[in-house]
Amino acid sequence: MNIRNLYKTTMLAVIAFAAVSCSKSDSSSTPVDDSQSVYALGIGVTGSDNVNVNYMVATNSLTSGNITPIGNGLTLTGYRDYAAGNQSVFAIGGLGEVNANGIDYSATAPSNLVLTGSSTFPRALNDIFQIDATQMMGIEIPTQAVGTNISFYFVNIATKQITKTVTSPTAPLVVGANDPIYTGWAINGNKFYLSYMHFDAAYKTNLVDRNYIAVFSYPEMVFQQIFTDQRTGPTGAWQTKNGLLKTENGDIYSMSSSNISNGYSQSIKPGGFLRIKSGATAFDTSYSFNTDSLGGKISHIKYLGNGLAIAAISTLTTQTIADQWGDKKLKISIIDLNAKTIKDVTGVPIHDGVGGRSFPVYVEGGNVFYPVTTTEGTYIYQINVASLTATRGAKITGTFVGGIYKIK
Repeated sequence: MNIRNLYKTTMLAVIAFAAVSCSKSDSSSTPVDDSQSVYALGIGVTGSDNVNVNYMVATNSLTSGNITPIGNGLTLTGYRDYAAGNQSVFAIGGLGEVNANGIDYSATAPSNLVLTGSSTFPRALNDIFQIDATQMMGIEIPTQAVGTNISFYFVNIATKQITKTVTSPTAPLVVGANDPIYTGWAINGNKFYLSYMHFDAAYKTNLVDRNYIAVFSYPEMVFQQIFTDQRTGPTGAWQTKNGLLKTENGDIYSMSSSNISNGYSQSIKPGGFLRIKSGATAFDTSYSFNTDSLGGKISHIKYLGNGLAIAAISTLTTQTIADQWGDKKLKISIIDLNAKTIKDVTGVPIHDGVGGRSFPVYVEGGNVFYPVTTTEGTYIYQINVASLTATRGAKITGTFVGGIYKIK
């Protein structure tokens, strides 16, 4: 889905549902089997009136059957993105939606899902993510037009309430008339790493000649420093939330997409990875991995473990400004950060992404479950990492899937 069109449809959704914060739809479906695993999916449906509505739906199976929000699940106002906190799902919004709603499994609820609390923020969050066994962190980086401080919100997973707010001046991350745009995070010991790119007032990316990382103390969230590297362009992309990958030994990899199809107005450096050795505050000069030469520009990525990551990679051989925001013609590949290899997965059709969203994949038992929309509809594909093969599974009644989580 083109991101500019997503803006239009979701803004209509915000207006249409402005009087309702979050509600349960009428449910006439059979409840899920409480004796089995239960998954929750964030499903978006764009109606004939071009209004986009988001639902959270429970199911027992990702590999068979039909998963539908029609008469089932919870209805969520506005544009939504999701994150897991233990076995809760946190739904955050954009385009004016300032609530973060907590969703949990309930055997007695008609939809098997129940709202278990929410927090309201001064402005829409850029991201929310789990930082330890009991806490999430929400982050919001404003443009200079609406604020001058980065806000870090500590949120209790059980109560879904904000327990602490810390602010830090945005000014160190601003360059001229170019505002910092959040792209990713990682925590290592007493350091919090924040990756970002820049937009000007016209959403142009004028600063694409280097990679930017800001370091804060953790958990105090006091700004420490910025370090850069000119071997790649900026880390991550707008709204994809995938700039930094932390491995088991504490090393952090920055992923530079330099991808016009994910919002860059220009690209002058190759896409690829740089490494921050565990605890360091500079890039490792001995490591770089150019992905353009092996597989193309990365749109979305998730770390799997043991140096492996799954990625959606653009198959466009050239990109022009006409492709900006397109998120088009993606393939699925497995990347080995240690061996510096990219291997394509068979069985997943070339497909378009869903624009400015986090990567809606769920990992379980050596398999990755990933929703793909083509002219045949939306299906979840079960990708076996070891064999590099995929099998088509459950069908989704909806326009796109924003997230998949195991909640029981």
